[in-house]
Amino acid sequence: MRPELVTVGGLTVDNVISSDGTVALARVGGNAAYSAVGALCWAESVGLVSVAVSTYPADALATLRANGILLDGVVSADAALESCNWFIYDEQGERHERLRSTPGELAEAGFDTKRLTPEEVARWQDLLRRRERPGELSYSEFRDTHPLVPEQVPPSYLEARGVHLAPCRPVVLRGMLPLFNSRGMVVTLDAGWQLAELSLDEIAPFLAEVDAFLPSEVELRAILPDMGLESALALLAAHCRGSVAVKLGGKGSLVWDRQVGRAVAVPILPTQAVDPTGAGDSFCGGFLAGLVETGDLVKAACFGTASASRIVSRFGADGALPFDRQTSRHQLDSLFATMSRAAPAA
Repeated sequence: MRPELVTVGGLTVDNVISSDGTVALARVGGNAAYSAVGALCWAESVGLVSVAVSTYPADALATLRANGILLDGVVSADAALESCNWFIYDEQGERHERLRSTPGELAEAGFDTKRLTPEEVARWQDLLRRRERPGELSYSEFRDTHPLVPEQVPPSYLEARGVHLAPCRPVVLRGMLPLFNSRGMVVTLDAGWQLAELSLDEIAPFLAEVDAFLPSEVELRAILPDMGLESALALLAAHCRGSVAVKLGGKGSLVWDRQVGRAVAVPILPTQAVDPTGAGDSFCGGFLAGLVETGDLVKAACFGTASASRIVSRFGADGALPFDRQTSRHQLDSLFATMSRAAPAA
């Protein structure tokens, strides 16, 4: 089956504690999953390219498949990984990460698995920081030892209209970009730390092969530390086949509009953020869908914004499924109207 869109990247299982102490265990995560679900807000089918550990929950994959995410490009590796990443949000909304345990360890330590008080969250974080499991494989290490390769991309995926490359190491991009570009697909690329730690000269060859480069504000400032956001966008866009949009978290996004030679601000949609973990990745998936549909970078950012608003209101990438696409379209129309009112007079 030919998917409408494709996303490439990581597939994880995450544990989350929201800023109000609500606990969500063993949720679908990873930048490929979140961007796929973000794209699925607008597309009937999205192909996923990733590598899954042998212990990845079968029911989680079944949920993705049942809702229109094709898994023909997901390879199951002969590697077991029991521990999951923890993403813990404090009362100010700041995220604490690089913490791991199995989902069951929370209950084993005597904590409630539904909701924790701020004091309990602090105690659990302390236990996670002191947790030692010599030789335990992390998701980051797993991805390093099981890189994505062009050979795992099914031929049917190459008939899709667009592809989003979630943060990957440069060696992966060097294999994937020529493959998708050879088929004339719309290509979008997220930076991640993998590109943010490189110089502009080092990432310029990748920019020349994409229709949109989508770094976060932190990543953009890492690449061009001595420049303001608008100047940095203009410089990156000059190296890009298409253009650049920077994700600003709760402040929305800023898109470099090459036609008018200026940055355009796209606001967020009002929503109750429960789990912001996949906001940026789901924005990228929605952005791809919007760019394929409209060919307009600013409108694409509006699609991304609407996708992210849906994803952050639920726990995990799977929590947003199934989609109510009619509601998403209404949100998109509302955002278009807001953008139209805010546009400067000609």
